[in-house]
Amino acid sequence: MRDISILTAEVKRIALEEGADLVGIAPISRFDDAPENLHPRTIFSGTVSVIALGCRMLRGALKTIEEGNYWQAYNCDSYQYLNEVLAPHMLRKIVIFLEDQGYTSVPIHNPFSSHQGRPVRPGGTKPDGLLSLRVVGCAAGLGELGLSKLFLTPQFGPRQRMFCILTDAVLEPDPLFRGSVCDNCGECTRACPSGAIPLERDVSFKIEDRVFGHGRLDCDKCHVPHIGWDPRYSPFLKKDSCPENPPAYYKWLDTRFRHHTICGGRGCIRKCMDHLEKTGRIQKQYRTPMVEGRQWVIEEPLD
Repeated sequence: MRDISILTAEVKRIALEEGADLVGIAPISRFDDAPENLHPRTIFSGTVSVIALGCRMLRGALKTIEEGNYWQAYNCDSYQYLNEVLAPHMLRKIVIFLEDQGYTSVPIHNPFSSHQGRPVRPGGTKPDGLLSLRVVGCAAGLGELGLSKLFLTPQFGPRQRMFCILTDAVLEPDPLFRGSVCDNCGECTRACPSGAIPLERDVSFKIEDRVFGHGRLDCDKCHVPHIGWDPRYSPFLKKDSCPENPPAYYKWLDTRFRHHTICGGRGCIRKCMDHLEKTGRIQKQYRTPMVEGRQWVIEEPLD
């Protein structure tokens, strides 16, 4: 067993070397107020520390959607590669390292289900457990939630995907993020194609002495433009397009990727990034603005 500080430094070193851009650690006590069905110990009962890992989405892949020119880079890199290639590799490397030190650890890639099935013993929890990786990022001191409910960091704003590891190793926790990335400007709300983001933070939760909050995202509204069925925000739809007869591009996406999007985060990612970059609220700055002029909307009728 290694000294806690040395073990923590090694975990962070491996994480960064294997592809993480951000890494933070939360003690299990920071989840004391978590709902029972979202607690790390409903997945691994021996959890003592939670390692949060953030991997940046490529800015250029978002920029080409903002220009209305090219969708494949975002779907290939920022969905498929991060979720299905980089994350499993990165998480496995860290878990194997911890196993070699005698610790049990569980990689959390990108959970979609929430307690399916039935308990295997009386009083037990239902499989498969669900975690909010955004809340994990808050608990590990990497950032906060924006009005849009997306996780925001001072390095990248909304431009990262989050993963985590549950472990019975005692690691040095990082302090909670005390700054503020979101300034409640409302740009995400105004640019959202479906009006899914409210202007008020009506959901809140507490971790230690800090209260985090976000707007109550309407996932049903979000889903329609996200997967490309709003003709104002998808260049691929034709008059005869429907779920039973999807565009050829959608069929191609379905054969290639488990996750994909057409919206490309028009409000919650791209417009938010643009505001945070132009106002200097995040560290990363670029020569080419994310949004130049008005964001595009297709006003012509379908062919």
